[in-house]
Amino acid sequence: MEIYRSSTFMVSAPAFLKVTEMVMLVMAIVMFVLSNKCSSNGSYVTLYVLPCAVCASVTLVTYVTALLMLTGGRNPLVTSTWVKGEVYFNVAGMVVMVVGSIITLTNKACSDTPLTITSIALGFISAVLFVCSAAITYLKMVHYQEKMKAQNVQLQKNRITLSVIT
Repeated sequence: MEIYRSSTFMVSAPAFLKVTEMVMLVMAIVMFVLSNKCSSNGSYVTLYVLPCAVCASVTLVTYVTALLMLTGGRNPLVTSTWVKGEVYFNVAGMVVMVVGSIITLTNKACSDTPLTITSIALGFISAVLFVCSAAITYLKMVHYQEKMKAQNVQLQKNRITLSVIT
């Protein structure tokens, strides 16, 4: 098993997407809370702020988990259990953000300022980033597995050739 450096992970597409997702979600929460006019109906505030906060928190947890795996010398992008959990989280995060954003957007009192609309747009953009992150993370793992299979096939061919020679 090869040792994977944390600096390589930090400049990878999944890590960059995670940081971008966290920043966008925190910005969306701040913008929404600052410009929110629907304080009379707390359920709409909760339906947008809560998914943003949960998704940002879980994104931070998965990023820290990946860094801890790197500290242990393992590459999270090729560890199937981490990738599987990451894909499930990203799909769930996408669904939660889309539902929360649509419900908040449909309430006219909650979506009447430009800052609120920008905040909701950031929610939709982060949902798209969740989908991209899931796809890229899964494809990186599949690419690695295919590379390992090709190397194993080549090793088998070399063993057969060596056994025929001897």
